Amino acid sequence: MGRTNLIAIIVGLVLTVPLTWGCLTVVLDPSAGAARWIGGFFALLFGGLSALFLVAMRGAVRSRGIVVDESGIWFWHGKTWDRLAWDRIGRAGVSFELPPGAPAVTLEGKAQEWATDAVMGALRMTKKRRTALEIEPVTPDGFDAVPRLLPYRRRDKKPTPGLPADRWYVPVVPGYHSWKGLMRAGERFGGEVWAGFFQRPWGSIGTGWVQPRV
Repeated sequence: MGRTNLIAIIVGLVLTVPLTWGCLTVVLDPSAGAARWIGGFFALLFGGLSALFLVAMRGAVRSRGIVVDESGIWFWHGKTWDRLAWDRIGRAGVSFELPPGAPAVTLEGKAQEWATDAVMGALRMTKKRRTALEIEPVTPDGFDAVPRLLPYRRRDKKPTPGLPADRWYVPVVPGYHSWKGLMRAGERFGGEVWAGFFQRPWGSIGTGWVQPRV
């Protein structure tokens, strides 16, 4: 799950560190005159961005991911593991939203391997947006058992009938290298709980963190 974040941070450092150094050379050049003030401003700007990227790298390189087996869906962050048991899950699958005007991608039922390839191919050809692993608990108190997963908690504006409006929503880019493995594991172990790929209306998931109940 952290590969995309790490690539973004590396690209950011490649861009900001040379710019910071270039601005510092202007600041340290006595003959630059008034340009030293401008160089100092941009040196602070790009230097601050470089520092932010370095701080963020620690979290990005920490191993984290998803494992699906017969007992449920596991999340790991570094050395910690959290499990969502199948009997506590009402529905799980990989959702995607497409912006208005993008070609529609329809898929009924579970995603077999050929259907998964078709959806992934269609997403690559469109302006893909908001692809995520979604897990809906059977009851609202399902969130209390896994407090470390609260950052993934989101509210659906149009919840599944009979299930809570809140859900675990884990954004992952469509190019994630293990989508096929995730689909096969979900179909093998999830039974009727696993929904495979499904499209939801654009903007149907809120962006704010749903605060835990007091």
